[in-house]
Amino acid sequence: MKSCLARVAVAAIAGVAACAAHSAGENAAMKDTPASKFTADDFALMNQRVKQALDAPNEGEKLEWRNEKTGASGSVTPMNRLTWNGMSCRRLQIANKAGAASGQGIYKFCQKTPGAWKLVGPD
Repeated sequence: MKSCLARVAVAAIAGVAACAAHSAGENAAMKDTPASKFTADDFALMNQRVKQALDAPNEGEKLEWRNEKTGASGSVTPMNRLTWNGMSCRRLQIANKAGAASGQGIYKFCQKTPGAWKLVGPD
């Protein structure tokens, strides 16, 4: 199952606005990106690491994932916590690879309510 958080993180790496992955233009916007090759299992594995990184007590511990069935892989590294627009936020470094496609970047996730993380953009 592709959750919005997983789609958002991968969409961000692909240079697409948050949750735009649900639009009809998903395939065109993500062409030649890791997300265009991800299976539901790939998204689930990445999403698990994103959630772990957002809640990790320390900075800098790279959380890697790999789907042996598809060969897709990636890592999520928790970075600093900050307050932005009155919200508790955290920066993550996210890198993904699927086939010949790869992408990476640093992204800011914030919580309006505890535990409800949302991508607010690349950092």
